[in-house]
Amino acid sequence: MTKTIRTAYEEISNFIHYLKVMQYDFEVRTTTNSTIIKFQDIYSSKKMIFNSGGYMSHKEMRLQREIKKEVEENTKGQIIKYNGQKIAYNQFSDTIEYMIETTGEYIKLENIYEMDITKAYYKIALNLGYISQAFYDKCLNLPKDIRLRLIGSIATKKVIEIYKKGEQVSIKVVQNERLRQIWFHICYEVGKIMSECSESIHDYFVFYWVDGIYFQKRVGMNIESDPSRQIIQNIFENNNLEFTITKLDYITLQNYDTYINLECYKDKQKKSNFSVPKTKVRKYYYNNKELVI
Repeated sequence: MTKTIRTAYEEISNFIHYLKVMQYDFEVRTTTNSTIIKFQDIYSSKKMIFNSGGYMSHKEMRLQREIKKEVEENTKGQIIKYNGQKIAYNQFSDTIEYMIETTGEYIKLENIYEMDITKAYYKIALNLGYISQAFYDKCLNLPKDIRLRLIGSIATKKVIEIYKKGEQVSIKVVQNERLRQIWFHICYEVGKIMSECSESIHDYFVFYWVDGIYFQKRVGMNIESDPSRQIIQNIFENNNLEFTITKLDYITLQNYDTYINLECYKDKQKKSNFSVPKTKVRKYYYNNKELVI
């Protein structure tokens, strides 16, 4: 019997504690988004699926198996051209870097535009030959959260714990190193393109975050003829990437000593916010949610 439950990590922990107390033999398989617990009581064998990373349908689980099979079949015999190079997930202008040393400082930047790569990870995976056009088209209309979770599942790492009579007897980590290398290659290529954009527009660059870049339009020019927009567009198009462009009201930056809070406003409402950490901090936040990178 299989039962799927949408729950929080605390409830998973409580259920595992119950199995330990009852001295069951059981197995726990944990990934970023789900925990599967297999156990047998006096009646029958059971499997509990806890969706701790948000609801995951059976269709999505099937798609995760499909994308891994797709990538493996498309890369048979290929050498993956990624050797552990640093991935540039984000970059900030000197203005933001300067604020690291100026606690309490507040800056408001106007005349800001945002350019985002459309479905960046999927398009890069397609361009690199990791997925087919048919699979790319199949994923186009998936909700964004499912789409991102699906492409990221290429690098899924699974922790397997075995318990006998409530006591843990073994634990191992299972991961496909080749698939993880492919995933990081996709991320690296996105970062490389964004870094090229930031370096090419010089003083008008504000920051980029994953697949979206923010810049100031030159005073007196319309956005169509603005050099920064044209440079970024050329780089995107040369890499066979589509994009969207959005005019923001302004960006605010406030130094709170331990981090810099960066907020983007559009139509007089906060569109998004980023917490920019200080040196040596390894956690990044987007809209108050930790971004795993």
